[in-house]
Amino acid sequence: MGSTQATDIHTMFGRGWVPAGIAFSLLFLIAALPGSIRSATAAPAGKVYAGIFKENAVAVIDASTNRVLRTLPIPPGPHGLVITPDGRKVYVSSDGASTVSVIDTSSDRVSTGIEVGKAPHGLSISNDGSVVLAAVFGADSVALIDTGTDKVVGRIPVSQPHNSAISPDGRTAYVASQRQGQTALVRLDLVKKSVTGSVPLDKTPRALGYRPDGKVLYFTVAGDDAVLALEPSSNKVIARVPVGASPHHPLFTPDGRSGLVVSQGPGTLEILDPVNHSVKGTVKVGSAPHWIAASSNSRTAYVTNEGSGDVSVVDLDRRAVVATIPVGNAPRKIAVQPVAAMGRTVKAGDYYFKPASLDGKPGQKVTLTIENETATLHNVSIPELHIDTDIPPNGKVDIEVAFPPSGTVRFFCKFHSAIGMKGELLSANADPSARHAGLSGSGIRRRNK
Repeated sequence: MGSTQATDIHTMFGRGWVPAGIAFSLLFLIAALPGSIRSATAAPAGKVYAGIFKENAVAVIDASTNRVLRTLPIPPGPHGLVITPDGRKVYVSSDGASTVSVIDTSSDRVSTGIEVGKAPHGLSISNDGSVVLAAVFGADSVALIDTGTDKVVGRIPVSQPHNSAISPDGRTAYVASQRQGQTALVRLDLVKKSVTGSVPLDKTPRALGYRPDGKVLYFTVAGDDAVLALEPSSNKVIARVPVGASPHHPLFTPDGRSGLVVSQGPGTLEILDPVNHSVKGTVKVGSAPHWIAASSNSRTAYVTNEGSGDVSVVDLDRRAVVATIPVGNAPRKIAVQPVAAMGRTVKAGDYYFKPASLDGKPGQKVTLTIENETATLHNVSIPELHIDTDIPPNGKVDIEVAFPPSGTVRFFCKFHSAIGMKGELLSANADPSARHAGLSGSGIRRRNK
C-alpha cells in the first residue's frame, strides 16, 4: 500500500516579515487570511498506529487529518500492538516470527527487535509504561519486557496465551489461555512473576480489558454473543452483557464512563454502561471489526475493520462515524498516541520565543521543551500554571502545561518580558479578538493589506 504524505502546516503558515532590530525568523502570523488569524503552529492531535496483518506492516495515521502518513514494514503477522504512555515507543509482535518490534515514534522507524519466542500473539502494557507483556503462543509462556532496556526480564508459563490485560496498579494480569480442554483466564502476579490462579472456561477466551478502577475486567469468548464481566477481587464472573454476534475486543474509555466492544458479525461498536453492565448505544462501523483504541479525552474511538480494510473514527458523544480511513489488507490491532505525551519545542532566541503562539484543545496537556539557543540566561513563567523556570544558556528544560478551558494563557521570560520576550497558549475556542493581543512587543505583528 502506498503512503500518503500530509501537508506540512509549517510550510503553509511560515510567511511573514521581521521587524527591524529583532533577530526573528520563521513562524509568523498571516493577518491577510480572510476571516481569521492563525498561529504558525497547529494543534497536533497525535498519531494512531494500526497493524496491517496481511501486509506485514504498521500504518501511521495523522489523527488531526485522518490520513495515513506512511506504512512501516514489520516481520510477518503483526498481531499485538501497544504504545507507551509517554507516546515515544510502539511495540508490535509478529506471530509469523519470534520478535517484538520497537518503533520510535519520533522518526516512525523500527529501532530494535526483541526476541521473545515462537509466535507471539497479543501485547499489553502497564499504566506506568514500564512493562510490556507478550503472550508467546508458540512457547506456552508470557514474556515480560522491560521498556527501559527493551529486554526480556522474565517469563511465566501459560498454555497457549493469546491476549492479556494488566491491572491499573501493575501488579496483576489476566491472560487468555486457549489450550483446548484447558481454556481459562490465567491470573498472574507480576511482582513475583508467577501464576496465582485461574478462571476455567468452557469456551475459548478472545480478548479482555480492565476498567480503569481495576474492579471489573471485561472479556469475550468464542461462541457467546456477550461481554462477560469478571470481578478480580473474587475471581468470579458477575455479569453477562448480550451484544451482537461474535464480539471480540472489549475496552473501557480512559475516564471509565463507557465500556466498548466490537461485534464482528453485524459490524458494530457497542457502547456499554460499565456500572449497570448494559448496552447504551450501538454504532455501525465497517466489516468484521477487530480492535478498538480510545483517545485520551475519551471522546473518540478508533475501530479497525479487518473485512473492509479500514479504520472507523467514531465520535462517542454523537455515537456516529465521522471518518473512515483506508489503511490496507486486514487491519487488526490499533493504538493511539496519548495526547498528554505529545510534545512541542519552543526556541528561546535573542529575546523572543518561537513560535510565540501555540494552539491547543481546551484542557489539552502538553510537554513543552524550551531550548535556549543563546549564551544568555532566559526564563519561562506562566503564573496561572504556577510555572517559573530558568532556562540555562545553551540548555533546555521540559515543562508540563495544560491549555486553558477557554481563551488564552500568557507565558514570558521574567528577565526580558519588557523587551518583548512573550508568548501565549491559545485554546481552540479562544475569541479571535483576544488572540495575540498581548504580544505587541514580541516581534509578531499583523500584516496590513
